[in-house]
Amino acid sequence: MGVIVFTSYILLMHSLAVIFAQDPIGLRVSASLRGLLVGTAADVVLLKQNVDDGQYISNIKKNYQLIVAENEMKPRHIWWGDNIYNFTDPDWLIGGTPSTTGWIQQNGLQIRGHNLLWARDTVIPTWLLEQESSITPDKAKSLLSDYIHTVVTRYRGKIQWWDVVNEAIDDQNNTNPFNLRSCFWFRKLGPDFMKYAFIFAHEADPNLKLYYNEYGIERIGLKANRTVELIKWLRSQGATVHGVGLQYHVQVGNSMTPGDEYYQSAQQFIDNNLDIMVTELDISVAMKNGQPVNPNDIIQQGVIYRQHLQFVFHFAARCPAMLTWGFTDKYSWIPSASHNTEGDALPLDVSYKPKPAYWQLQEELARSLTDGVYCLSPQSQSDQYLGTSQNPTSASVQLYQGQCNQANEKWNVTWLGDGTYRLSPLSNTTLALYTSNANATVGQVQVSSWSNNYDQEWVLTLQGNNGYRVGPRNAWSRVMTVYETTNVAIVDYSRSGNQSWILRSV
Repeated sequence: MGVIVFTSYILLMHSLAVIFAQDPIGLRVSASLRGLLVGTAADVVLLKQNVDDGQYISNIKKNYQLIVAENEMKPRHIWWGDNIYNFTDPDWLIGGTPSTTGWIQQNGLQIRGHNLLWARDTVIPTWLLEQESSITPDKAKSLLSDYIHTVVTRYRGKIQWWDVVNEAIDDQNNTNPFNLRSCFWFRKLGPDFMKYAFIFAHEADPNLKLYYNEYGIERIGLKANRTVELIKWLRSQGATVHGVGLQYHVQVGNSMTPGDEYYQSAQQFIDNNLDIMVTELDISVAMKNGQPVNPNDIIQQGVIYRQHLQFVFHFAARCPAMLTWGFTDKYSWIPSASHNTEGDALPLDVSYKPKPAYWQLQEELARSLTDGVYCLSPQSQSDQYLGTSQNPTSASVQLYQGQCNQANEKWNVTWLGDGTYRLSPLSNTTLALYTSNANATVGQVQVSSWSNNYDQEWVLTLQGNNGYRVGPRNAWSRVMTVYETTNVAIVDYSRSGNQSWILRSV
């Protein structure tokens, strides 16, 4: 039995090594085609320094549409005194006036605001704690109003979501309403501090989606129940709360299956008319001397990352995004917070190499059908089939009318492991569908000898009408379409029936 297990492990690692050798299309492309936002926490200092020869920034741009500033938009970083603000980093990130842009816009990204109020004394601006004895409740309310109105107004229209309050519920039972944590704001204003925070944020930008962000509420249970009751009370007091951020700092043993306590907790929030968002996902493994205690944990970690993405897709109507708290183990907070007993929690390793978690996410986002032989018909002309020329020396492809019973009308569709597929005609499997001039107004589609080039790779995305969007990797936002009745070409996407393809297994 030991030999069998060892052999299986070697085969698995060989399979993963083959995948690792490939250059993935990236999570950003695949998520965009699926209509999901994937994001990460980013350190503005690292962005400014363009660290690691640009690898930090290049991996963000390749894999994410959405970021959250790890620290630079929190009150302690911005709020230095009564009406004293340091907006240097946030302004660099998103621009400090309506007419200016920052790094986010210049790189085609979006941002979540995190956070306007963190209900812990250890992270509340030090000057507030130093002056606590002289600050009256009325003054505290005025300070909170000034801060939230100032920050939200400054970045109005540039941020779609704000975590208004972060981590207000205590882990240990206490006598406070809703088991709220004792902190400066609670001591001055009682539970009303949360009501005021949400009301002030809504006043400053009525178009914002306002979230309460918390850990330990991912599973159904007492803390999740207290969160629901808290939000019910906030709404009864006139506060606007749109959603709940589920942090998901979990360990490798926390697997998920539909209908379990994770799904039940999410459904409870949704049943109370709240959106949800996975806001700080990382999945740590036990570590010793800088290495996983169990090497197989890294494989299992990938499975669990995929389960979280499946969870997000399950609740897609009320869950617009999934963010990890960082993306490379090189800059993860987990080792220092756990005194090096946990780590390796993110999809890329310390050298920015994709781990099994990354490949699991890439496949869940991009793999839409199993390998096999298929006939391809445009949805607008289901009696037509894509095929190669009957002249063996011609590289052209066209649509044929009939029953798709000829080898030149059938295609071997093969998952390449990097987020794309190869399409080879059954009549000559050494060839592959490819594009030339894919970014021209009308790009060409032909076949050529397989050489593993990007112009021979295709992204296939299942759409709501059971048709597939078929696009070239090297121009992924564009699509293959019927062109001039029987020809096909690459054009801009316009949701036309000519651009939706039925893939029938044969």
